[in-house]
Amino acid sequence: MGKTYKIIVALIIIVVVGYAGWRYYESRRAAKAGLLSENIVHNGNDWNADFTAILPAPEPAVFNAVRDIEKAHSDQIQNVTVVSQTENSKTVDLEMRGIGDQTMKLRMEFHYDPAARTISYHTIDNPAFNLSADYKFDDQGGSTLITCHQTTTMAQQVPLPDSAVSEVIKGVFVSQLESLKHTLNIASNDEPDESSEEP
Repeated sequence: MGKTYKIIVALIIIVVVGYAGWRYYESRRAAKAGLLSENIVHNGNDWNADFTAILPAPEPAVFNAVRDIEKAHSDQIQNVTVVSQTENSKTVDLEMRGIGDQTMKLRMEFHYDPAARTISYHTIDNPAFNLSADYKFDDQGGSTLITCHQTTTMAQQVPLPDSAVSEVIKGVFVSQLESLKHTLNIASNDEPDESSEEP
């Protein structure tokens, strides 16, 4: 019995250490991407998320990078195709990596208000869930503060722990920040800027 007990304890320790390491990696990834705060609340089939983030780039450049989603690049976003657009709206088909590395295909409609410096979007005709979000961009003197409120409504209960769903929602937002940094050519704080290195 003593040997079995030791094996079980060892497995528990490995799982706990692995989970702590993964959480540490995710928190460092979020900090590098510019995430300042997060609050995700589950109520029935609704998941409400509030995020703030800061990017070291002028506000007009950040607004334009979000507006031009078809130019997005990240590990999460695989492909974006513009279906239709007007001066202040755009409908796109988006393919992104979801839970278990499965590809999710979404049709999304974006609305832009350049004067108010806001962008909103929502999914169209998705039988599994409805996603809507509002972004606000504030000039911080060379940097941009991003405030995002997002609501995800599931068609049915998800058979996953709340913490796992929250991590997916947070991961999607962090991937959006990483994509913006890539589009805007922003180097991470703790990574060397290759353009400044000597040949």
